[in-house]
Parts: sequence; C-alpha cells; structure tokens
Amino acid sequence: MADELADLIAGARLHVERVLLGRFSAGYGFSDGRVPAEVYVADADARARIGRDPLRPRNTHAEQLAEVERRIAAMPAWPAPDTRLARLASRFGLDAVDASLIGIAAAYAIDRDVGALCHALAAPRRAGLWGDVLAEVAGVSRASAALGPGGAVVRSLLVAPVGGDDSGRPVLGAAFACAPRVVAWLAGDELPWPDGIELIDAGDAPVFLDERGAADLDAAIASLARASTGPSVLIHGPEGAGKRAVARRIATALGRPLLAAPLPELLGAAEVVAVREALSWARLHGAIAYLPGLDAVEPRHERALGAALAAHPDPVVVASRDPSAMSIPGHVPFVAVRLPRPTFDLRTRAWRHALDGTPLAGDAAAFAARHILGPGTIDQVVHDARTFARATGATLGNAEVEAAVRRRLTLRLGAFGALVARQAAFGDMVIPDEVESSLRDIIAMVKERATILERWGYARHLGLSRGVSALFTGSPGTGKTMAASVIASELGLPLFRIDLASVVSKWVGETEKHLAKIFDEAQSAQALLLFDEADSLFGKRTEVKSSNDRYANLEVNYLLQRMETFDGISILTSNLESAIDKAFLRRLNFRVRFPDPDLGERALLWQRLVPVEAEVAPDVDFDALARRFEMSGGHIRNAIVRAAVLAARRGGRIQPDDLVEGAQHEYSELGKVMTDRTRPSGLS
Repeated sequence: MADELADLIAGARLHVERVLLGRFSAGYGFSDGRVPAEVYVADADARARIGRDPLRPRNTHAEQLAEVERRIAAMPAWPAPDTRLARLASRFGLDAVDASLIGIAAAYAIDRDVGALCHALAAPRRAGLWGDVLAEVAGVSRASAALGPGGAVVRSLLVAPVGGDDSGRPVLGAAFACAPRVVAWLAGDELPWPDGIELIDAGDAPVFLDERGAADLDAAIASLARASTGPSVLIHGPEGAGKRAVARRIATALGRPLLAAPLPELLGAAEVVAVREALSWARLHGAIAYLPGLDAVEPRHERALGAALAAHPDPVVVASRDPSAMSIPGHVPFVAVRLPRPTFDLRTRAWRHALDGTPLAGDAAAFAARHILGPGTIDQVVHDARTFARATGATLGNAEVEAAVRRRLTLRLGAFGALVARQAAFGDMVIPDEVESSLRDIIAMVKERATILERWGYARHLGLSRGVSALFTGSPGTGKTMAASVIASELGLPLFRIDLASVVSKWVGETEKHLAKIFDEAQSAQALLLFDEADSLFGKRTEVKSSNDRYANLEVNYLLQRMETFDGISILTSNLESAIDKAFLRRLNFRVRFPDPDLGERALLWQRLVPVEAEVAPDVDFDALARRFEMSGGHIRNAIVRAAVLAARRGGRIQPDDLVEGAQHEYSELGKVMTDRTRPSGLS
C-alpha cells in the first residue's frame, strides 16, 4: 500500500512539474522590473504575442521539461491498474481523465510538494487547488465540463468545491478538494464513520422468516443477481423483525459488503446531501447501501431523496416499518420483502439461535412466550446480556437477559408521557376479592398470551391482537392507578402515564400523529400504557353538527383502528364507564369496576396507609375514623399526609385530632357536608 501511494504522489508531482516547467520555458516566471506583472494565458497564439518581449528568456527549462516528459512516458498507465485509484475509477465508471483529477486532488491533500507546485501555478491567488489549475494538470480541455455540477467526479462527491457549494459557482472561481474519505481510502486508511453508519463485511446472517417472507427474499436475490444494475429492495417489517439481517443476507448473496446508513440520521440536518454522501461511500467500498427508516422521511425530503436514489447506479436496500410505504421515492424500481410479525415459533427459533451454547438455551420457549420481540431485537438483547456478563464476571442467567430486555426496550415519548416510578404490590391495596381476581386475570392473560393466542390459535381464529387492554372505572381515589402499578410490577414492565393534555391538539391531524408515535413506541418497548382520565380521549362520538365534531370523530376512529392492531398493554381509567365510546368497550379485553370501599376496607386503608415508621398516638381508633368518614383510599391518604404535617409542625406524635382534622379538610375539598359524627367530638 505504501508503494502504491508513493507512486500516486510521484505521478501527480510529475504532472504538476510538467505544467510549471512548460510555463518557465515559455518565458514566464522571471520578473522584469520594467513591466508591471507577468501574464500567463493558455491560448498558444495569445501567449506568443504577449511573450514577444526579448527581455523574457525562452527555453530556459527545456532540458528539465524533456526529462519530465520522458519520465511520464516511461510510467505505466496513470492511474496504474490494480491500484485503489483504478478500482475507484471502475466502481464509479470514470475515465482516465476523471481518475487523474482525483489522483491529483488526493496528492495535493497528502503531499506538501504537490501543494507548493500547485500554489505556484495559481499565483497570485491565495493558496488552494484552483479549478483551472487542477484541470490543466490533469490535461482536461474544458474545466467547466469536468469540474462543473454535471462532472462525474463532482456529481459523485469525490471532488467538490471548497465549502461544498457545487450548485453553480464558476469553476475558475472555486478552489477544489478531494473528499476526505476518498483521500483516506486511497491512502489505505479509514476515517471513523458518522454516528449510525456502519460498514458490515459479507457473512452469513441468520434470518427468521415465514414461508411468504422466505419466498420474497429468494425472489429479491434472484432479481439482483441477474444484472448488476438490478432493482432495489424495499423491506417491510415491524421494529426488530430482522430487516438488517435480511439486508445483510442480500449483500452476502451478491458477494458484497453492506453499508448501513439510517435515513433519520442522514436527514437529521435537513440536508439530502448526506444521503448522496452515503451512497457515494457505498460505491467507494463496493458495498450495497442499506437505508432503514424510510417511514421517518418527511415529505419535504422525498423529492431530493428520490433524485439521489434514482441517480445511484447500484441496487439499494431500503427498509420501512410502515406497511403503507409501498414505494421508494424517485420511482425507483424495486422488489418487496415483507417480514411478518414475529410468531411464537419464529421467536422461539430466534431465542434458541441467540442463546446457543449458553446455559439458557433450553429456556428459549419461555423467553419467546414472555417477550414479543422480533429476531433483530432478540439478537441485540442477548448480545448485550453476554457483554454485561463478561464485564462483570457473572454467568449469563435469566436476570442478565431480563435486564438487557429492559435496557433495550426504552420508550421515547418525549412530552407525551412520564414514567411512573412507584412499584406497588397486591399487599399495598385494599380491594374486593372480585377486583383482585380480575387483576390477576389480566396478569395471566399477558403471561400466557403466547399459549392462548398463538399455540391455541385464538389470534388466527378469532382475529384477536396480541395486545391486552383493560378499562378501570370507579370514583376518584379508589385505586385505579395503583392497580396499574401493581400489574406493571408483577409483569416487570415499565409503566408510562400518558399526558393527554400534550396528546390532544387543536390542529387537524396532530392528535393522530401524537397517538401514532405513542402506540409505535409502546409496541416496540412492550411498555404498559396508562391513559388516565381516558374519557377525554376515548369518549363517545357525537353527531356531526360542525367541523369540530367531524375531526373529533376522526380522532376516535383512528384510536379504534390502532387499538385493533396494538400488540402492547394499555389500561384506561375513567370515573364513569358510560362516558367511554361503546366501540372501545367492545375492543377491551377486561373491564374492571373499582367500588367505593366499605367500612371494613376503609378501616384497613387507614391502618395500612400510615407508615410503620410514623409516630402515632396509641389511642387512635382507625375503626372510628372509617365509620365517620366515608372516603376512598386516595382521600384517606391525603388526610393522613395532612395529619403528619400538623403533628410535625407541633413537634409531637400524630394525635387522633390530627387525623380528624386532616379528614375534615378532605371532606371540605370534596364538598361534603360536615355532620355531628364527623366533628372532633364524635371521634371517641
């Protein structure tokens, strides 16, 4: 590699020397104090007329020029075959002149002497590789054609005007530079890849597909193998379904590496030039470009993205998790590979492959039943768990795998939701037996849904989704939110409370976009979503009397559709079941009513909600408090907190009167009428 680079620099230096010595021998380069300046022009006739002054010596460097010409003639074809520059020219379809432009620009960036010679040719302009100088050294007759926006080396982003402006600045008025990644590649080095971009060597990657997906993949590979400029590939599949593995299988079948460059990262700066760069890098490495995230491309980028893809001569693999994205921008011809939602059998195979050679290999079916993950996510989870176990010196076990699942399945909801940190347990709740039984049924449905829906065929036969949904109704403070926390704790899932004020928007279509993000993220993360006070969002559809009613009903209809296909866990709470649209009720797996606590339950709530560490007077009668104050658990908690504040301010233990005063304050907040038996004198 060192010899190859030395030959490239030596060849570039000779070509620059030839131009400079030619100027010297033509009488330029020797200052004459009687003339204001020397002028060099490329036209031979004009040069002869201007250079008639006998005070300017001619042919002073004829011998040196002849020597350089002999050396250039003795060189092999430049660029020499079987070199990186020659491979670059072949991959980009460049001719010898275009290759010379790249070789000289790269040598200018690497070698100081080449730079100094080019600066001498450009004088009296500032130091730089000016377009006219670059073209003259490379032997280009028309610099504007070779280095303009339509020139092959500029169009492919191999050589570009300094500052990146290739949109029309005159070539003679621009300095040029070879792309840094091209310079490094010619020198045998490799620059760090930008975040999210990765070059993956060819190799077998396991794919887990159903019959339809396998047939699509075979057809795509066959289509690409028939011609080097075959169609592109569009992969459809949910998050973690293994789209990257399928793309790698395609590249491996073609005997080429894979350059993965997610579109959201490329388009983050609202510049499609990043996509063009990624495609150029793929050609540089002879790789197949893999561009996931088509569903995240904004409409304002589609035209420019389509133009970049249409101009790329090699096939491109594009991926989307949105099944409605049925084409590639730019009318690029493609074949589709549709990946299924991961069934229990596919998940089991993926877990078994990922855990092969570990003590957990026999637990593949259990992991598949517990977690609805795609093969791609399963592979990442096990890799993370292995890495963590090695770093800590631990044996890979269930705890490490479960922790890796939780780390991977993060929810990116932004302002739409917040994590509920409290981890409640059944022992913390005071609820009727039938309510507790319903909550345990919900937990069992989640744990056993692989058996019920997939093994027993309920999903196929009855059209049920794998999601589990429930509606909790009851008065405020009866434990609906705590029950959601209990379910999340029992299942080991994060609980996110959705902020409906941020979700609902007055702008048409914005509410649906927010809901789409929530459901998409929750489905990928397997989080438990809590829609508190859900009647504001899941309320009844109304008769259309205005445009507002029409759009409000559209939001409800969209919610109905998403609830049909949602595979995650969602819990809705409402004070009144009658306020929820009946179409939602039909789609819910469970409906649980939380009644107001009876006397015995209120007494138990008063006792349990007072912390064990709290200093409470021994004569507190919790049964008497329960008899005299008919409140739900949430209000009892507030009364106990206020009693603690009163006792702490006084500097003593919590007395019966403190609890009564706290309860009376809650009564006032609730708008209830105080009676004789709720006054302090009625406590004893």
